[in-house]
Amino acid sequence: MQNKTCFLTALICFFVLVLVGCNNPDAKYAKVEGTITYNGQTVEGAFVTFMALDPSGESGSGQTDANGKYVLSSPGAVSGGTGVLPGEYIVSVKKTLSEATLHPDEIAHNEGKITYEEFQARKERWGQNAGTTYKYTELLPAKYGQPTSDLRATVSSGRNTPFDFDLKD
Repeated sequence: MQNKTCFLTALICFFVLVLVGCNNPDAKYAKVEGTITYNGQTVEGAFVTFMALDPSGESGSGQTDANGKYVLSSPGAVSGGTGVLPGEYIVSVKKTLSEATLHPDEIAHNEGKITYEEFQARKERWGQNAGTTYKYTELLPAKYGQPTSDLRATVSSGRNTPFDFDLKD
């Protein structure tokens, strides 16, 4: 009698696991991770994007950590870090430094030298193109940050080996 109970319990557990696995909306995604280096040095803060070659495909992206490691997420995935759909991808890697330069009136307002009302009045006189300006500097070669990058990846269903890229000048 005890063997029948154990068998029935195991059978029920099996069916529950099968049903739960079949209802996983992220089951179609393959986990994608890897490391980005530039001239042999790890790159922190780079944005890695896998752009699907198939027009009906879905892109995925992630950002590198202090060790240059990234894990991709897709917009259609429910859980973060689930990866991308199996297929062929162009890989884009960008790291941009942005520097803001404040208008002198913004600095004066932030330092309490002029009131908010005075700041707003001066701001109206600036025109639309005045104010904070931004300068963007690409920290990696531009050829890797383009949709025409020569970096490629083929993602398979299931487990994939890490997609490591060492970028060169």
